[in-house]
Amino acid sequence: MNIISRNDGTQRVFLSEGTLNVSEILQEYYPEIYDSIQKEGFILKYSQCNLFKELIFENNVVGFCSYDFSREFMTLALNNIYVLPKYRGNSFLLNELTSTMAEQNKPSIMEPTRLIVELLIEYGFSSKITDNIVASAIEFVVPADHVLSNGEYGLEELSTHFYDLDICASIHILDAERSHVAYSAPLNYDIIHYDCIEYRNGLCDDYFMDISQIFKDRDVEIMNVILDLEENLPLKTYTLDEIIGPEGEFSFYIQSMIDDAHITQQKALEIKSQIREEYEAGMILNDSLLIRLAYLFDENHDGRITLHDDVCPYCGMPTDTHDRFCHFCGINLDYDFDEMENALFNSISHEKSDFEEDIRFIAYKFLKMIEEKIDMDYAIFAIENTYNINWNELNGFLDVNGYFAQDHITPEGCGFLKSHPLHFWNKYHMEIIDYTDFENYFYIHEDLASIEICLNYLNKFEKDEYIIDIINEIKKDCSNF
Repeated sequence: MNIISRNDGTQRVFLSEGTLNVSEILQEYYPEIYDSIQKEGFILKYSQCNLFKELIFENNVVGFCSYDFSREFMTLALNNIYVLPKYRGNSFLLNELTSTMAEQNKPSIMEPTRLIVELLIEYGFSSKITDNIVASAIEFVVPADHVLSNGEYGLEELSTHFYDLDICASIHILDAERSHVAYSAPLNYDIIHYDCIEYRNGLCDDYFMDISQIFKDRDVEIMNVILDLEENLPLKTYTLDEIIGPEGEFSFYIQSMIDDAHITQQKALEIKSQIREEYEAGMILNDSLLIRLAYLFDENHDGRITLHDDVCPYCGMPTDTHDRFCHFCGINLDYDFDEMENALFNSISHEKSDFEEDIRFIAYKFLKMIEEKIDMDYAIFAIENTYNINWNELNGFLDVNGYFAQDHITPEGCGFLKSHPLHFWNKYHMEIIDYTDFENYFYIHEDLASIEICLNYLNKFEKDEYIIDIINEIKKDCSNF
């Protein structure tokens, strides 16, 4: 067998934003591995991936692993691993998971076989909570078309911390009170080696009620098991500067997105500022910084998982009771969201008077709340109870200008937010100046570029050191474009 050597011991990696065909890579670059797979009758779980990595042993390429990027749960998910028979038993899975956690972030595993789960138990990443039910610190992801259920379940990807060794399935309790359980379809490997079909043929209402009862009776204990397992994972701890970059610089992650034309420099600056503010407010944890960055980079924030009782109050995606942060948007789940909404309400609140505020100001406040994922009913309530306006009047203004449609901010609405004087007043921390005076000046000179208006207005106070700092910050931003 002609095994490829890597004298320096480094792995070759194939990476694509699109999809890579695993078999094509194997046939072209690793024929000995491909032939071994064919000879064994080994069936690849997934034919495509986003990341393909060599597995190295004593400077020889003896296998591979591949990952898929789960866009629902913002995680890199291991979807294939294969080692030449002669080299098995050398902890390749353990080493791969450990290095990924230490160098990047915690991966998940796409539809693990029972063998994989038993190895996770051996490694200390998972633990039995009954003879057949396993709790895992590493999540298991099941594609939508491979999810089965004893009740109604749409075409939604499943992410779970639990596995049943008897039926060889990743399982998730959707509703313990109604004994509603989702579980993964059988895999060929488990059918052949563990005869899981025999167990599955015995599935009945009693099984689902018994499983649900375990989680109802022992929910706190199970939660603590997972928390303990997660505490012992060799995870890399990120700092804020690693993720967004120090003052005046972008991190590697953000700069890569700019260089690849995924985002503009202006958008990158806004994301960097938002993450810093959220982190300092306690809305993001160190462990979730990278997830938060990925979430804000993604233009499509609409969560598509709906059939779960526990959801993130920020993005609406499913969570588990033990989760410290949302694995979709990265928000700290211990953060007091009522306090956040109250603070936002207080920030716009003042006693009503006969003064009619500029409707553009009110529209900005409303759209900003929607942008921050504040519940729409609450946003309307806050506006109507703060300003001399009702929803019909405000909605009419938004509709005429095309700023808001079907409960979403339109591209025109996004442009309105970014060009409003309050946007610049907040962005450059102009609290030292009177906002009303600034707003009046802004609209009087609205034929000029927004930045030019800001600089012209601030130049009136150029002897003030704080104002000089603001002017320099604006000019610095301009020089970055």
